[in-house]
Amino acid sequence: MQNVNILIVDDDLSLSEEVAEALREQGYGVTFAGSRHHFEKLVSDKNFDVFVVDLLLPDGHGHEIIREIRRSCSAGIVVLSGKVEEVDKVVSFELGADDYVVKPFARSEFVARIKSLLRRIEGRVFQEESNDAVRSVIEFGELRTDTNVRKVFDAAGQEIQLTKLEFDLWLAFLKGRDRVLTREQLILSIRGRSWAGYDRSIDGLVSRLRKKLAIGSGGDDYFETIRGVGYMLRSHR
Repeated sequence: MQNVNILIVDDDLSLSEEVAEALREQGYGVTFAGSRHHFEKLVSDKNFDVFVVDLLLPDGHGHEIIREIRRSCSAGIVVLSGKVEEVDKVVSFELGADDYVVKPFARSEFVARIKSLLRRIEGRVFQEESNDAVRSVIEFGELRTDTNVRKVFDAAGQEIQLTKLEFDLWLAFLKGRDRVLTREQLILSIRGRSWAGYDRSIDGLVSRLRKKLAIGSGGDDYFETIRGVGYMLRSHR
């Protein structure tokens, strides 16, 4: 895989730096998140190919992170933890982790595990694409959305680059077109109740999505802000 992006979710900065150094030597891009809150902020703006997750975080548990990742994507997940109990490993794998590495560990072995995981992911993506004989395509204005490959294209056939959350939000609008959608409805549709406590957090995401799609549709903005309530995607303006 090219341009591999890895997110390390661990509050142990010294260990994270050591892991990052080993991964960057292989040409991988590495980003840090020292808490669940920081993790949620990062994944709202960027897609990652692999997540390295510690189980004990200052504001949550690694199992919650794994569950959240698996709700939205099939990226690789490696648990990196000092917990050696069998139950922690079993629960991690049942939630969707691909590998479990116990601290302390040898850098060379850890890098080899990451490389092995990336090969499996590449094979998994190829198999999924091979099985997609028929794609589900949604036409809206000048935009074409392929839900199987999770991509949006403009009238010229050029892909409009959306993050995972932006694409999920766009699907929510497509499904609810010509209806007023409250902020809470949009939040629940893309992230579940983990975001529901702060509904204004959706506004920035909607703003970024509107700008990207307006550029891709020749300046047309199909969205309408319903003051004090939420937003609407209109088929006709």
